[in-house]
Order: sequence, then C-alpha cells, then structure tokens
Amino acid sequence: MKSQQGRSFSLLEPAIAGFVGLIIVSNIVAQKFVSFELSGTTLALDMGTLLLFPVTYIFGDVLTEVFGFAVSRRVVWYGFGMNALAALVFSAAVAMPSGAEFSTQKEFATVLGSVPGLVIASLIGFWFGSFTNDFILARMKAWMVVWDPLHRWLPLRTIASTIVGELVDTTLFVGVGTLFGVFPRELFIPLVITQWIVKVAIETLLTPFTVLACKTLKTHEAKDIVGADSYNPFAFSSSGGENLYIEKANRRKSD
Repeated sequence: MKSQQGRSFSLLEPAIAGFVGLIIVSNIVAQKFVSFELSGTTLALDMGTLLLFPVTYIFGDVLTEVFGFAVSRRVVWYGFGMNALAALVFSAAVAMPSGAEFSTQKEFATVLGSVPGLVIASLIGFWFGSFTNDFILARMKAWMVVWDPLHRWLPLRTIASTIVGELVDTTLFVGVGTLFGVFPRELFIPLVITQWIVKVAIETLLTPFTVLACKTLKTHEAKDIVGADSYNPFAFSSSGGENLYIEKANRRKSD
C-alpha cells in the first residue's frame, strides 16, 4: 500500500532498529579498551567508541534533521528502554545457575557481568548527550533555515551539535563508568579527552555521508521537518514541526 507521497514503505523503522541495535552492541564491546602513550600523554579508547558509537550520533543527526525533534525524542527513549532491558537480561543470565557442562561461566560473567554498570553509565551519558545533540541541531535548523533554506550549511549544525553532545555524553559515560569500576580511575581524563576527540573526528570525517543520508531520506520520505511543539524530553505526546519539503513542493507547483 502506497503512502500519500507515493512511497511503498518508510525507512524510519529500519533506522530506529539499526540505531537501537548499535547502542546495545556498543555497550558490550565498550568494556574492552586500549591505552597508549603519545608525546608523553596517556590516551585511551574503548572499542565501542572506536567501532560503533559515533555512528549512533549520525543516526541521531539524520533522524532529527529529516523527521524532526519529536521523532528523534521517541527514538532516544526507545534506545534508553532497550538498554535498560538489556542490563536486566544480562544480570539475570549471569545470576542463573548453569549446568556442569557449561565450563565458561567465569568468562561469561566477566564479559556480561560488567555490562549492567556499563549500561547505567551509558544510559546516563546517552540520555543527556543525545538530547543535547538533538536539541542543538533542531534549534540551529530553525534558526538557520531563515537564511539557509537550501541547507547548504547543514554540516555546521551537525558538527556543532556533535561537539557539545559528545562532550556531555563522554564525560558522563566515563565518569559514571569509573565510579562503577568499569574503567580505572587513572584513565578518567585520558578516556574523556581521547574519546571525545575521536568521536568528533569520526563524525566530522563522515559528514559527507550524513549529508547524503539526509538528502536521500528527505526525498524518499518527503519530509524535512523543522521545529516541534515542545523541546521538553518528557513531552511524549508532543509532535509538531513544519514540513519544509511539502512547502517547497507546493511552491514549485505554483510557480
């Protein structure tokens, strides 16, 4: 069945599934980290930061830019809820008795047993960081569209929101993770600085792909939402926003 815009399906659901899946997987692999010396300074990276987590912020940028803050708000809560569920399931799986033939309980507990503490750190960092990122991007779009209606300066808001959002996320994630003993205390500052720089650098390098994804989805979905009824992260029932794509299409027809 075709939608009103003639599309046979929406890419929003696959984007949500990919976003939530990446968040959960990144929390598991983030337990492994590497530290190294560079010009006398200790730097450290976890595998979640290196492999997956920056991509989740690209998802957030695309969802906010195309579908609007109201949709990205719901997606953040989806990720938050699934992370909490993952923590409960992992904890239960480790605590449950195992048969004598299961000889890797210690390794199993080592890998998944730390995840609840890591997920608490991730939930806090992810919640504050994601909403900071999405809020800044959405408000900058509302301001910029007045003088940049063709979105030529789209990278300005994606990178600016990333710089602030990733700083909030990384500081809270590493700080809470350190309190839970996931990361050594002596690596707190190196982890925050290194991860923040790497996350911002990766997302900056991937900006052309972010821009391309935004343009492609805007065309496919016939959506280019700016604004929202409310920017309150707890305003679950709020939606709103103006669809610039439809307005532009109507203007082209009238010309």
